[in-house]
Amino acid sequence: MTNKMPFNVGDSISYTKTISESDVYLFAGITGDFSQMHMNEEFMKTTPYKTRIAHGVLSFALGSTASTLIQVQARSAMPSVSYGYDRLRFTNPVYFGDTLTATYTIVEVDEEDLKSYGKVEVYNQKDELCVVAQHILKFFPIEQ
Repeated sequence: MTNKMPFNVGDSISYTKTISESDVYLFAGITGDFSQMHMNEEFMKTTPYKTRIAHGVLSFALGSTASTLIQVQARSAMPSVSYGYDRLRFTNPVYFGDTLTATYTIVEVDEEDLKSYGKVEVYNQKDELCVVAQHILKFFPIEQ
């Protein structure tokens, strides 16, 4: 077995999902975030959005799925955990019915610290960037 990092800069994977009203309501139930922005259509008609929007964190969660998928794609025997996300931004609203594509791209591999850095980008069906973040994966050496 080897303790070599399983990624190369430029490795990438995507995950696509349409955000439904059910997704938003289930996410609200799980998190307890029942903000008017997500639940109250009449209130939202009075805002610049004109309709309900999905939770930013729900949209961002698709990037977490992509993070898992790139690890599966790499087929590494080294265990890893999410070390966190930096520079998370919600750059455009996500509306019910939007189809989002989360792309995870390896931008740096630190063999010494056993960390990889990934760029997370979530676009809607109009190719508008909705979420962006940097993700850090921390790997653990395999004991010999």
